[in-house]
Amino acid sequence: MAKTGFADTVAYKQVCIIPFRRATLFQYTNLTPTPLEQLESVDMLRLLEHGFQVKMVHTEYNTQAVDTPADLARVEKLMESDPLLTRY
Repeated sequence: MAKTGFADTVAYKQVCIIPFRRATLFQYTNLTPTPLEQLESVDMLRLLEHGFQVKMVHTEYNTQAVDTPADLARVEKLMESDPLLTRY
């Protein structure tokens, strides 16, 4: 039997830019947090587990997480040469 691992798996990175319709945002705040949401610490799971539909959109853009001061410094450096910076 051949070994398989992550390198053999198609995987996607989730980037959370989450726009809500106003009514849905009010509904979300009144929904009970779910066990899986709490376990995984993923807010979107609350919507899914309460039966809401969530749309994900594929993008070819490379994204960078900003979770630490070092991440922030790296992203600030990347943004210096970002051609869209003047539009922000």
